[in-house]
Amino acid sequence: MVIRYLVVILAAVSVVACGAFAADSPSGPSAAADRQRMLNLIPTPLPAQAVAQGPATFYEPDDLYKYMDGGADVFLLYGVQRLLHQEFRAKEVDVTVDVFDMGAPDTAFGMYSAERSPSYRFITMGAEGYRDEGILNFLQGRYYVKLGGFGSGADAVLDAFARALSPRIGPNPAFPPLLGQLPAEHRKPHSEQYMPKDPMGHAFLGPAYVIAYAAGDKESKLYVTVARDPADAQQRLKELDQNFRSTGESKPAPELGEGAIRASNSFEGSILARTKGRYLILLSNPGAGGEELLKATAERLR
Repeated sequence: MVIRYLVVILAAVSVVACGAFAADSPSGPSAAADRQRMLNLIPTPLPAQAVAQGPATFYEPDDLYKYMDGGADVFLLYGVQRLLHQEFRAKEVDVTVDVFDMGAPDTAFGMYSAERSPSYRFITMGAEGYRDEGILNFLQGRYYVKLGGFGSGADAVLDAFARALSPRIGPNPAFPPLLGQLPAEHRKPHSEQYMPKDPMGHAFLGPAYVIAYAAGDKESKLYVTVARDPADAQQRLKELDQNFRSTGESKPAPELGEGAIRASNSFEGSILARTKGRYLILLSNPGAGGEELLKATAERLR
C-alpha cells in the first residue's frame, strides 16, 4: 500500500482501548490521558464497515522521525505534540488515519496552511479541508487530520471517515480570529499562513500571520507579527529598521503612521512597515494600493 502522511483524530475502539500504545512512547498520567482523549475520537462502529488492521500507534516529538523520516522536521517546527496513527481496511480500500495534535489552533492552522496549495480541491470539513486522489486532509481545532486511501472507491471511504471523525473533535472553529480582522479586498484565496518562527528569515518577526494580496500584476505579502505588548512591537520595528539600514536603506514614512518606515535592500526587496498596539505590520513588495492596505490593516486590528 502506498503510505501517505495522513492525519486524523482517532477514538477508542474497544480493541485499542485495551492499551496497544507504542512501546517507546513516554508514559505518565498526563500522556496516557492525552492518548485516551485522541482514541476516544474514533467512531464506533467504524464507518464504511471498516476493520482495524492493528492497534493504534502513538509517536511523540522525539520519535516522530521513525514514522515520517525527513518529513518530521516541519511538524516539529510547528510544535507537534503527538501523532496517532492507525490503519484500517474497508472492503477493497486500505485506509490510513493520522491525527496530529498540534497543541493549539494557531499552530494546527500553521501546519495545515504550510502543506496546502491554492490549487487544491477544497471541501467543507472542519475549519477547512481539501482532497486529492487518495487523500483527504482537514483542519479542526488543535488537530491536523490526514486521511489516505488506496483501492477502488477510496474517495468515498475517506469521505465517510472524515464525516464520522469531525463531529467527535467538537465544534468547527474558523481560522484564527486575527485573520478575520485583516482586509478582504484583493486577498488571494487560500493564501493565509501562520509562521511561528523566522518570517522572512528574521527571528524578531515571529510569530506572524501572513496573507498574499494581488496588487495589479504583482503579489504583495502582508505580515502581522504578534508581539508581547506595544513596547515589544516597537522594538521589533526598530530591529527591522536597523536591518534595512545595514543592508540597504530605510527612511521614516510618517504619512503611514507614527514610526512607520519605507525600506529596501537588494535581496529582500521593498517593504512598508509600522506598528499598531502589540502588532508589527509589514507589507513586502508593495504594489498599487500598498499604502492603503497598510493603513486599512492598522485600522482593523484591535
